[in-house]
Amino acid sequence: MVIKLGNFFFRWRDTLFSLILLFGLYTLTMTQQHWFLLGFGSLKEDIIFSIIGFLLVLIGITIRSITIGYIYIKRAGINKKIHADQLFKEGLFAHSRNPLYLGNLFIVTGAIMSLNLILFWVLILPMFYFIYYAIIRAEEAFLSNKFKQEYLEYLNQVPRLFFGNFHLFPDSFKNLNFSLKRVIKVEHSVQFLVLFTIVLTNILKFHFRYNINWKNEFLIVLYIILVILIIYQILASILKRLGKLD
Repeated sequence: MVIKLGNFFFRWRDTLFSLILLFGLYTLTMTQQHWFLLGFGSLKEDIIFSIIGFLLVLIGITIRSITIGYIYIKRAGINKKIHADQLFKEGLFAHSRNPLYLGNLFIVTGAIMSLNLILFWVLILPMFYFIYYAIIRAEEAFLSNKFKQEYLEYLNQVPRLFFGNFHLFPDSFKNLNFSLKRVIKVEHSVQFLVLFTIVLTNILKFHFRYNINWKNEFLIVLYIILVILIIYQILASILKRLGKLD
């Protein structure tokens, strides 16, 4: 059942995550004080939540960037189904079987910490963890069936999620070259969406939850960051279309 759910979540994860994101942003604009719309702590504590959340998001983006910078992975599968042409065992894959998902979990945890709503703490965050667990189980079943003994040996040597095999550094990277162009080409849309959402989340949170004026200096700084992110996304998209990132 978990594997079947994993295949389902893999197929519809973008749609599901987008709906949850939109719901999260909408709840920030609601001023009714229902229990599930409340956050933990006062303004001071909420600022701390935002800072820690942002740092977790940056860790997640960094993990994803290092992973893709050294090894190109087709993230979407084929026809929205789990697929792999080869079994990666170098780079961060020598230390975690799922470094991209580890990065995603840091991003999700940071985003929900920044949002700081009881509803998301008690329901959405555990749901995200289960979704990724199910997807990982489904991928493990696919890889075991395709690569057989090779994957079983890899499975027994490398942790499922959190990093291990630290004695293999830096040997696990010695035959690889880091490509910043590939990171920008593959990741710019994800980076833009994640960072834009985090900044927008904080703008909405501090305005509607604490009645901070739209013209407040702190919010103006966040507006400027949004503009910078939009410019980055536009430039990266243009460079990708012109083939400058190949």
